[in-house]
Amino acid sequence: MRRVFAFLGRVPKTVWLLLGVGAAILVPFALFGGPIEAWFGRLADPAAGTARRVMGGVLFGLLAFDVVLPVPSSLASTLCGVLFGLWGGFWISFGAMTVSAALGYALGWLCSGWARRAIGEREDALLRDFLRRYGTPVLIALRTVPVLAEASTLFAGIGRMAPLRAAPPLLLGNAAVSLIYAWVGALGHSADAMVPAFLGSLALSGLLLLGARLLRPRRG
Repeated sequence: MRRVFAFLGRVPKTVWLLLGVGAAILVPFALFGGPIEAWFGRLADPAAGTARRVMGGVLFGLLAFDVVLPVPSSLASTLCGVLFGLWGGFWISFGAMTVSAALGYALGWLCSGWARRAIGEREDALLRDFLRRYGTPVLIALRTVPVLAEASTLFAGIGRMAPLRAAPPLLLGNAAVSLIYAWVGALGHSADAMVPAFLGSLALSGLLLLGARLLRPRRG
């Protein structure tokens, strides 16, 4: 038992912070994700007679607060395409996901002082240095990954990543994800196309990541 505690004591505090952020996102989803997804299905059922404007507002609101709510964002973005077509669905999803990213970044920024005291000055400096070096590719790469997408925006704020550096990868990643899911939804698919849509958005984000690396100035 002493060895276990000794090992846990050697784990960097930043790892515990990452696990805590992940748990704060995962636990509500595990508790309420199923009922919310079922509610999505009933709301989108044509027989329910839900007005398109109401559905658009509901989808936008849920995706916008995805960083603090247990929302199945892939299903919501796909429904945007189902109900509003490719470009209508894209703009609803993209706008809402951008609001969510901004909220996550702002929340992380507000909590950065507490986080610095929790993990210590040394690990806080390491986190900021990591974001300075690799923040752009990491934010792009994680936009398609559930939980990590939200956690990455929080950590960008916690590490005080410059807003003008954080914005481009977040916008590009959100555009890639929204475009793929809205396109799948516009074809008339929903849950049965989640895996292909996820893989497609992952591939598109990979291309954006490759482009970011190629355009990155080389250091002497």
